[in-house]
Formats: sequence, C-alpha cells, structure tokens
Amino acid sequence: MSTLDKGIVNAVLERSGGLCEVPGCYAPGAEIHHIIFGSGKRKQCERIESLILLCYECHRGTYGVHGKNGRKLNLKLKRNLQKEYKKQGYTEKEIREMMGGKLY
Repeated sequence: MSTLDKGIVNAVLERSGGLCEVPGCYAPGAEIHHIIFGSGKRKQCERIESLILLCYECHRGTYGVHGKNGRKLNLKLKRNLQKEYKKQGYTEKEIREMMGGKLY
C-alpha cells in the first residue's frame, strides 16, 4: 500500500474539519479514501481534490464506497471530482487522464 503525502493528508483533514465529507453525513471521519482507484494511476492522481475523508459507514459500510451496495456513492464521488476538475479549467483530455483514463 502506498504512503500518502503528509501535506495532502493534512489539507484533506483541514478541509473536512475531521468530519465525513459525504454531503449530509457529518459523522466523525475515520479513513481517507482515494476517489480514483487503480494500481497504475492511483499515485499519479493523488491530489487534494481526489482524496476525501469518510466515516466508517460511508467508506466500508453496506452503502459505503467499498460496501456491497456502494456503487451509487462511488459514482457520485467520481462525478463530483470530475465536475471539480472541469470547474478548475482542465480540458476533457486532462480530466480523463486525472480520472485514471475514464470519464463518469
């Protein structure tokens, strides 16, 4: 498992205020989640925007991103990240590269 950059981790923790960043949740944050997953692109795509603090339920619970029924939340986080990159002015090609080769 890769080690996260401490500066990025601190920025994510500061942004979140220690709370889960799933809209409407606000439970205490437990784990930092990589919105973009993949062995080849994960480290390359590791940016403040692509990491999010999640509570245990939103990360590993049944409806969490790694849970049995977590596909909906996983896609929502990916789409939100994609929108953020577009808002920052990246081209579709650049966004695709930052998203690990896909658009959502």
